[in-house]
Amino acid sequence: MTPDNKKLEVQEKSQMTNSERVERIKNMELFHHLDESMLQKIADAVEERRYPRGTLLIQQNEVSKHVLFLVIEGKVELTVTDSFGKEKVAGYRNTNDFFGETTFLSDDQYPGSARAIEDTHCFLIPQDVFEEVVLTDSPVAVFFTRMLSDRLLSLYQKFSFYEESNELENEPLRRKVADVMVTQPITCTPEDNFRKVASIIHEHSVSSVVVVDQEKPLGIITEGDIVSLIAREQDLQNGNMKARNIMSSELITVTPEEFSYQALFLMIKHRTKHLPVVEEGKLAGIVTLRDLIKSRKSGALAIVNRIESYNTIAEIARLREDIDQVLQALLSERATVLEITSLIAEFYDRITRRIIEISERAMVEEGWGSPPTRYCFIEMGSGGRKEQFTRTDQDNGIVYEDVKEERRKDVKTYFLTLGEKIVAGLEEFGFKRCDGYVMANNEKWCRSFKEWRDTINGWKVSWDPENILMMNIFLDFRYVYGSQSLYYLLRNVVTKNFRNADQMIGSLIEAHVNKKVPLSLFRKIVTERSGEHAGKINLKSSACVIIVDCMRAFSLREGLFATNTFERINELGKRHLFAPKDVEYITIAYETLMLFRIKDAADKRKKGLQPDNYIDPDKLSNHEYALLRDALVMVGRLQNITRGIFPGIRT
Repeated sequence: MTPDNKKLEVQEKSQMTNSERVERIKNMELFHHLDESMLQKIADAVEERRYPRGTLLIQQNEVSKHVLFLVIEGKVELTVTDSFGKEKVAGYRNTNDFFGETTFLSDDQYPGSARAIEDTHCFLIPQDVFEEVVLTDSPVAVFFTRMLSDRLLSLYQKFSFYEESNELENEPLRRKVADVMVTQPITCTPEDNFRKVASIIHEHSVSSVVVVDQEKPLGIITEGDIVSLIAREQDLQNGNMKARNIMSSELITVTPEEFSYQALFLMIKHRTKHLPVVEEGKLAGIVTLRDLIKSRKSGALAIVNRIESYNTIAEIARLREDIDQVLQALLSERATVLEITSLIAEFYDRITRRIIEISERAMVEEGWGSPPTRYCFIEMGSGGRKEQFTRTDQDNGIVYEDVKEERRKDVKTYFLTLGEKIVAGLEEFGFKRCDGYVMANNEKWCRSFKEWRDTINGWKVSWDPENILMMNIFLDFRYVYGSQSLYYLLRNVVTKNFRNADQMIGSLIEAHVNKKVPLSLFRKIVTERSGEHAGKINLKSSACVIIVDCMRAFSLREGLFATNTFERINELGKRHLFAPKDVEYITIAYETLMLFRIKDAADKRKKGLQPDNYIDPDKLSNHEYALLRDALVMVGRLQNITRGIFPGIRT
C-alpha cells in the first residue's frame, strides 16, 4: 500500500479511440442522455489517467484540482480524517461513478482523501468544460445537484459533529438494534386460536406476539388488536378465530445491524411500537419503543419517557436543550429532512399532549371541571405539516362538539380558558405566542364543529383578503389531541368544499405563484437590497412557502388528507399529477432548501442566536451556491406548472 503522504499519479498514453471515449462517457448515468455533439466535446477535453492500487488520487486539505474524476474502471475509497486523527471511510466510487465533486466548482480544500483500492482508470473532466455542459443541459445540472446534495449531506452528517465530541458512537441513537432488542420474542403459530393468543399475551406480560411458521415471521398481534376484537361484539362468540385471521400481515421489520435511530424512524413513519427483527428471513428478536427508551437512561431517546413522567410544565420546559441535541445527533447520523422533522414533530406532539393533560388537570383543580364535551386540539402551519425543526410561533386551535343553545356560552368560556392554559404552557416551553393571535385562546380559532363548518362554507362564498389569509393558515391543520372523529368530520368538510374548486384554490395561491423567485436573468441569486437583512435571502418566504402552497393547492384539489409537503409530493406523483422527473426534482429542491434552513438553524442555536431563515449566499461555497440556485430554478418551474392548472390565478 502506498503511504498516505506519497501520491503516485501514473499517466499513460491513451489507448482509447475518441469513439471509445464517447461510448464510455455515454454509459454514465450523469451523461447518458446528452447528444452526440456534447458527448464529443467532453471526450475531446478529458484527460485519461491510470492509477495503480494504493495510489492517493486526492489528499485531504489539498486545494481543488478543478477536475471531476470519472471512474472508467476500478474502485476508489473515500476517507475523512477527523480532528482526533481517526480516519473513517466515507464511501466508495465504482465503475461509471464520479468523485471530486465537493470542491470541483470552487477553490476550497478537499474535505477528504481518495485512494485507489484497485487498479483504476479515470477520465478527468476540466471544470470549464463541465460548466458549459451544465449551463447547456438542465437535466445534467439537476442530476449533478442531486448527487452532490446527497454526498455533501452524507459527508456533513457523518463527520461534522466529531469535531465537538468523540463519543457519538456511544449515544443510544447510534446503538445497533442487536444491542437493544429482545432476543427471545414471544410467538404463536398461525393456527393458534384467539383465546390462546390472548392467554399468551397475559401469561408473559407482553404487548405483542409475533406469528411465525418455522421461524419465519408472518405477522404480529398486539394488545390493541385483542382489545379491538373483543370490542366487536359479533366476534366475541368466535373463540376459535385463528391468529392468521387476527394478525397484521404487513410486517415492518429491521435487521440486527441497523441503528436504533433507524428503528425509531420506522416506528414513527408506520405508527407502530413493535418491530420484529429479521435476519436471513428468520425471526431474530423484537424491538419496541420501550426497549429504545430503556437502552440508556441518559440518552436522547429517554426524552420520550421523561415527557410522559413529568407532571409540571416547568419540568417539561427543561427538555428544550435535550431536543436541540437530538437535532444535532440526527444530522450527525445522516437522517433525511423527512426523518428529522418527523422525529422532532413526534417530540413536540408528545410535549403538546402532555401540556394539554396538565392544563386539563389544572382546570379541574380550579373548579372548572373536566371538559364539558368532546373536543380536539389541532396544529396548523409548519406544526400542522410536521415540518418543524426548531421552535416556531404557535399556530393552533380547538374544535369542540356542538351543544344545546343554553350551554353554548359556558362551553365556549370553558374551552377558551383551557386554550389559554395550553397556549401559556407552550409559551413556557419555548413556542412564542402568534403575533396574529392564531391560537386556541382566541374565539376565532376556538369554535364548535358547527361554527367551524359554517366558517369554512363562508370562505367559499367570500374570497376577501382576510378570508384568504385565514384559509392559508388553517388548511394545513392536523389532529394532535382529543376526539379524532371531530377532526375527520372537519377534514371532510374541507374536502367537500375544496375538491375540484380550481377557481377558489387559484385565488388562495395567487400571491405566491406570481411571486418572483430571487434569481436574476443570468441565474444569480438576488438578495435583499436594504435593511438589517441586506445581502441575504430568506429561504422560507422566498422559496419554501411557494412549494408548500403549490403542494397544498394540488392536494386540496385531489381531496388528500396528507399535510406534510413530502407526503403530498409523493401522493400527487402516484396520481400522475406531475411527471415522474418533476416529482423527483421538486422533492430534491424542497429537501435542499430545508437542509439549508436546518443547518443554518442548528449553527445559529449553537452560537446562541435565534434562527431566522436568512442566509448569506456570498458565504456559501461554489457548490453550495449551485445547489441553492438550482433549487430556486425548480421553484420557478413549479410556479409555471401551477399557473397552467388553476384558472383562478391572475398574472
